[in-house]
Amino acid sequence: MRSALCLMPLLSLASPGFAGLSFCNQGSTLATVAIGYKGDGGWTSEGWWRVDPGDCREVISGDLTKRYYYWRATTQDGAFPTGDYGFCTQSDAFTIVGDQDCDARGYRRQMFDEVEVGTANDHTVHLLAQDAPQPDWAPDSGPGTYGEPLTLVGYFNGCWSSDEVTSCEVHADGWTYIASEEGPTDPAILQALPVLPDGMRLTVQGDLIAHSGTQAQIMIRDVSAAPPRPTPDLDGLLDHLQGVWDSDAGDSYAWIVQGTVLQEIHDANLMRQSHLQIAPHCAASDGQGPVIIAWPDPDPGDGPACFLVTELAQRHLVLRDMVHGQFHSFTYSD
Repeated sequence: MRSALCLMPLLSLASPGFAGLSFCNQGSTLATVAIGYKGDGGWTSEGWWRVDPGDCREVISGDLTKRYYYWRATTQDGAFPTGDYGFCTQSDAFTIVGDQDCDARGYRRQMFDEVEVGTANDHTVHLLAQDAPQPDWAPDSGPGTYGEPLTLVGYFNGCWSSDEVTSCEVHADGWTYIASEEGPTDPAILQALPVLPDGMRLTVQGDLIAHSGTQAQIMIRDVSAAPPRPTPDLDGLLDHLQGVWDSDAGDSYAWIVQGTVLQEIHDANLMRQSHLQIAPHCAASDGQGPVIIAWPDPDPGDGPACFLVTELAQRHLVLRDMVHGQFHSFTYSD
């Protein structure tokens, strides 16, 4: 059962010393908060503010001027239950104008809850997690037959068989979604998926059955090719990346790309594994693109890396790490 978040809006008993919009963390773990509102340029989202256990944090100062604000709060275990209001976010600090085409713009689309301030000049939201936070997906509307309904756009990453049971995998925003013949998915759907190329962008509709860590068990009700993106060569870039790329620095560092899985190798040892996402740009690239967004597995809580593609040839690749500013040059070897 979805856990509840205890909200105690204190319109007349705002915390001393805090005007505007504030958040107080009554839980036992660090919370991070993002907000959304209707700004002069359109729907706007901002984050993240750290709110330590037992502490309060003012996120908007001065008198409040809007009747409604929107917010989401997360911990290292995931996101607190939210409402049905979607805004664009990213892992680093951000101010994003516009709540549409988040994926195409290199952001994530995440769900926020609504708080009604009315005509009050200040408002305090008290956060108390009564159970574990929930993972970050945007549920579809309507009742689910086998669990919480969801619709996601992700990358197909192949199927495999174990003990004559077929399972198929889709990656989206750092999550691995798995459908299996042992579950309620129609076997005909699973039997049709293996013919699809690894890395194909799909729209998947179904139900969330269970989740653990960054993996979710789902029932697939319908699957189709995702709508074309504004920049059509992005999927071609993912195809081009498939294989082994050796660093030109001679430091025994390499990238191995299989489908949407990136393995970073050093001295023949696996350093890190990530899920890839190709986007026109990311928040850190200042509108430049295309970029490769890498969600670390199994802990996407640290946020994704963003690599700007600065040079691309048949056997040569130069990337700029937009978070750390470093350049990486690779030569294709396999």
